[in-house]
Order: sequence, then structure tokens, then C-alpha cells
Amino acid sequence: MISLTLSSTLRENHDEIIQRWLENIHGRTAEDYEQVLRTPMGHAVATNLLNYAVELMGAEEYQESELLHRARDAARDASFRRAAVGFCLPDIITTAMALRSAMQETLLNHVTPGDSVDEQTIVEGLLAINRLGDAIVSGEIAGYFAYHEYTDKEENRRNHMV
Repeated sequence: MISLTLSSTLRENHDEIIQRWLENIHGRTAEDYEQVLRTPMGHAVATNLLNYAVELMGAEEYQESELLHRARDAARDASFRRAAVGFCLPDIITTAMALRSAMQETLLNHVTPGDSVDEQTIVEGLLAINRLGDAIVSGEIAGYFAYHEYTDKEENRRNHMV
């Protein structure tokens, strides 16, 4: 377990993380994509991924791999859906990187060495967020390409039927 304090900090500052996430993507993604992320649907995706970070901070070491796989799968599914409505890979990846930054910024804003955690625990928490961010980016890429592979197969199938 990394720290229940860090887990609580992320959970208690959910709104701040979402706000920082939206600020971090502003002007870095297509305008129509940013507008979708500002909807309840966009917030739900971010909240789902944020919940993995909260869980990761309080998880035992043996649980980490499973959590990262679940986060990757959730990101993959979300990316597949975003690719299906026409969003591009750079915007999808930028979103994941912005969420990682928002979580790290919020932790650093609310937890200082000596509060109830030491510097090593803070660093471990930031590294865990990096591992989670890597899993999310990996899932985002996989979902995007899975969608395009699916559409290519469907197009080939239709072409062979004619």
C-alpha cells in the first residue's frame, strides 16, 4: 500500500482534479473534442480513471498489476468509442496525459512532507500515477487502433460480399 492519505487526497479533491484536467486540455485538443470532454460523459470517463488512481494508492503491492490492467482496459474501451465518433489519436492521448498531470498537480498541491506522509511516500505516489498514466495511454492507443482494425475488417467484408 502506498498511502491511504494520498488515496484520500485524490478522492477528496475530485472536483479540483477534473478542473485541472479540463484546464490542461484547453487549447491542446480539437475544440469539438474538448466540448465533449466537458459533458457529463467526459467527466464520467475521467472519474472512472481517477478512481483507479484512488484504488491504486490504497492497494496492496500484489493488487497493482490487476488494477493497472483494469485501468488499461477501461481506457481502451473509452478510446474505442471516441475513435468511433471520429476523434483523432493525438487528442485522445493528450487527454490521458492531461489527467495524469492533473492528479500529480493536485497531490503536490495538497500533500507536503511532514503532514502525514514522508517524501518517499509522495514520490512513490507520483510514480504510481505515472504507472497508471502509462497504462491509460497504452489502453488509449490500443482502443484507437482496435476501432480502426475493426472498421477495416468490416470494409473488407463488405467489399468481398459485392
